[in-house]
Amino acid sequence: MTPAERRNDDRGGYPPPALTAAVLALIAIALAVWAVAVIGETSARALASYTPVEATVVDERIEERLVGDRRGSGRAPFRVVGVELPDGARADVRSDDLTVGATATLHRSDAGAVFEFPPARPGLLEWTLCAAIVAAALVLALLSVRSALRLRSS
Repeated sequence: MTPAERRNDDRGGYPPPALTAAVLALIAIALAVWAVAVIGETSARALASYTPVEATVVDERIEERLVGDRRGSGRAPFRVVGVELPDGARADVRSDDLTVGATATLHRSDAGAVFEFPPARPGLLEWTLCAAIVAAALVLALLSVRSALRLRSS
């Protein structure tokens, strides 16, 4: 059988080529949207600036949050302190070291979030993940276009 004849044969057990192209295109679009979201969030974290502010710790409480480890997920207690900022605003900070009544230097982001220590900038792993998602979207888009072009030529 020549290659031209083989393309026109019904492929038993395989989905139709049009369906393959459509599914690949949808997955590529979903990955592209995800890539835009991940790159936007990673870039925002990389460009964020943190201003040191003096704040007074006014209260403390224990909150339970869902955490995961190698044995599964479960709820774990975390100590959260309420702080009063110089402009009169209040914020919650997760801290094991701050005591009620103490004045502490905290870090306030451009978005208004308050941290005991400034968060780490995105590392090589986060940027590599962004690049991998973009590469996967491009590969799937290329495969989708290739499948669609095969449909036209047959």
